[in-house]
Amino acid sequence: MGNYYVALFARRAVGFLMVLFVLSLMIFVLARIVPGDPARMALGPSATQAQVDQLRQRMGLDEPLITQYVSYVSHAVTGDLGRSIVSDREVSADIATFLPATLELVIVTIVIIFAVAVPLGVLTARYRNSWIDNSGRFFSLIGVTIPSFLFAVTLQILAADHFPSWPTLGRVDFQLGAPAGPTGFLLVDSLLAGRPDVFLSALQHLVFPALALAMAGIGQITRITRSAMIDHQRRDHVLTLKSFGVPDRVIVFRYLLKLSSIAPLTIMGLEFASLIGNAFVVEMVFSWGGFASYGLDAILQKDLNAVMAVVLVSGIFFIAANLVIDLIISILDPRLRFKEAR
Repeated sequence: MGNYYVALFARRAVGFLMVLFVLSLMIFVLARIVPGDPARMALGPSATQAQVDQLRQRMGLDEPLITQYVSYVSHAVTGDLGRSIVSDREVSADIATFLPATLELVIVTIVIIFAVAVPLGVLTARYRNSWIDNSGRFFSLIGVTIPSFLFAVTLQILAADHFPSWPTLGRVDFQLGAPAGPTGFLLVDSLLAGRPDVFLSALQHLVFPALALAMAGIGQITRITRSAMIDHQRRDHVLTLKSFGVPDRVIVFRYLLKLSSIAPLTIMGLEFASLIGNAFVVEMVFSWGGFASYGLDAILQKDLNAVMAVVLVSGIFFIAANLVIDLIISILDPRLRFKEAR
């Protein structure tokens, strides 16, 4: 058993390293061929050509492309992602500053998706074609079709009308002050610092942006869970359990839910990875100031080092999410282990 997981991890790691290499090469080339001189954009139209040439030389843009790429990769593997021409700081320092905010938001979003979508999918499958099923399907359809930024704006309007004291901007009340902690997660750092007031404020600030981000995932996971549950209800082993008089509650929660969780888990892992880089609209609406917003600003300013770092970090999260999901699925479904062992 242990050898199987070691071999699985090794195979996936080799494949993922190749994916990272191709991703880094693609984003490097794309960042260079996009119209616009990064040095000129950084200095502005009033800068002289001599100043632009000096900055290009400092950024290494006057070197051949292959030399630039080799230099970037050799520095990136050591954690040196270059310097941002917009913030004038190391890109790795910028990412360490902005990434925890988005990670905290995305983790809470995934918790909400799991807590709502899986029970809703089970209920709609168990009471198929009833009013519960129709209501759940209608709710999931709304979540899938309406974009997250519209949910974000709607929640802000509702808060302004009905909950004026509820915070809708930022991560914490300014007068409280965010504790400087080791993780960058306000919920964790506030508890470590013994600041329950900051914890409650950070939790309140998380509610609306997390709900806005979660709606699409709730709709998708609900529909997938429902379909998987209905499909497994027709399998022979489930029909056998019913013929022996096993209670429906035991069949649903001990057998059906485990078998039906593979597809939702796969989608949830990809949802987690995609939200890391795609949460910028919700972050902008709620002035969250996270990693996704930083990436959008880098693209608009053509901050080459920041753009490449954002894409690579997002790619690493996709790779890590796929690896974790593969391991979880192999645990839930032993047939996959036997299939690969043959």
